[in-house]
Amino acid sequence: MHIQTRISTRGIAAGCLSLLALAAGSAQAGVVLSYPSFAGACGTTLTCVGSAAEAGTQLNLTPASGGAGAGYSTTPITLGAGATFSTTFQFQISRASGIAPADGLTFVVAAGSSGLGGAGGGLGYFGVPNSMAVEFDTFNNGAVDGNTSNHVGVDTNGGLASAPLVNPYGVTTCDFSSGYLKPGCLSNGNIWTVTIGYDGFDLDVTVQDGSAAPQALISNFAINLSTVLGTNTAFVGFTSATGAGLAQHTILNWKLANDTSLGPTVPEPATLGLVALSLLGLAALRRTRRL
Repeated sequence: MHIQTRISTRGIAAGCLSLLALAAGSAQAGVVLSYPSFAGACGTTLTCVGSAAEAGTQLNLTPASGGAGAGYSTTPITLGAGATFSTTFQFQISRASGIAPADGLTFVVAAGSSGLGGAGGGLGYFGVPNSMAVEFDTFNNGAVDGNTSNHVGVDTNGGLASAPLVNPYGVTTCDFSSGYLKPGCLSNGNIWTVTIGYDGFDLDVTVQDGSAAPQALISNFAINLSTVLGTNTAFVGFTSATGAGLAQHTILNWKLANDTSLGPTVPEPATLGLVALSLLGLAALRRTRRL
């Protein structure tokens, strides 16, 4: 005689879904800024200076005709322990003209609200004190840029000598002569997705060019952001600038958390273990019922 279980597999399945929902919910717990649209943001929750302005649901840091602009939180954001944060956003650099696609944009975390830094190769960031920026640079300014016109780097205290400095998808040169619309060029007009995470000790940056596979560009880069900022509160946002080279620099959407939940990480092992055990239990019960 076979004993049939009376435990409802439907109940186990519901439990699995509840655990997954709990994991998803906890992943959003630290979100402090969310912009699926920038309509109405400038002048309310965002300070937009220089050429930065709303363009429908998007935030144009510079128009195709050029300029220098910044958009950042109007009030300072309280970061997590050790200045922990994570963020994800999408950008597009398009309509290049002039001598080359230029100059790029930055995501910036700053202690003060000084806003816009130097123009041209300064990316709207040069000279901003007590700050850290992740730059997405599309112009070769020589040694300070690693002699490359397509790179992502980490800058501090308004300086532009990026360390580390990495070429997305291994592409080093993107200009009018070599081609700037090819895959891997930051200025190719595709929608780029960026994920940045800082756990109080190490910084991680992942990028994705359109529908290409994501690439972990910067991993476990040690930096003491609390010391750089001198505080655990910060104004956060974006800067961009152009010079003799031009392009439209657009932020399409943005989300920021004061924990690592938005960063390039995987679910915590404990959560994965609970879900896995529940699924195994469900499979076992189904086998029992078939005996």
